[in-house]
Amino acid sequence: MGSKLELRLKVIFTALMLLVAMNVSASNKKATIYAFGFSASFNDSTVYFTDVQQIDNATIESKSKFLSGRTEYADQFRDYFNSIGLEHRTCIILYSLTLKNAEKKLVKLRKRYSKDGHYKVKYLTGNEFKFKVVGHEEQVTELPTPKIDESKKKGKKLPKENRITDDSQ
Repeated sequence: MGSKLELRLKVIFTALMLLVAMNVSASNKKATIYAFGFSASFNDSTVYFTDVQQIDNATIESKSKFLSGRTEYADQFRDYFNSIGLEHRTCIILYSLTLKNAEKKLVKLRKRYSKDGHYKVKYLTGNEFKFKVVGHEEQVTELPTPKIDESKKKGKKLPKENRITDDSQ
């Protein structure tokens, strides 16, 4: 029976190591992206857009084309508003790998907020706000080595000093 448990643990450990290896091989790549920021608040009807900005060396996940650090970019935009006294704003970053697609996204979103006159639309130039590259280094987390509780193997007992006894009887 002990050898079956050891075999199971080896299989589980090998499977975990393969999963970690697959995650490491799905690497990120550095790319130039084109991004703009959008900010709105529930407290007022003013929305803000930045110009489309070129961000070199942004980290993109190679399989999904997902921008790593999107929250950090949005936080940069939110920090800008906090610094000028416009707190509690919802800030997002929209991006594309091509300038043409980023401009299409900007035009579409601008039309949505400009058409009815419900919102006051303001634009921020690159001189007023500029995104900074967010650096993400790949992190590999080491899995803990599974510990085998020798007492659970059949035929083995805990040493007398480690046994739980019921002294209340």
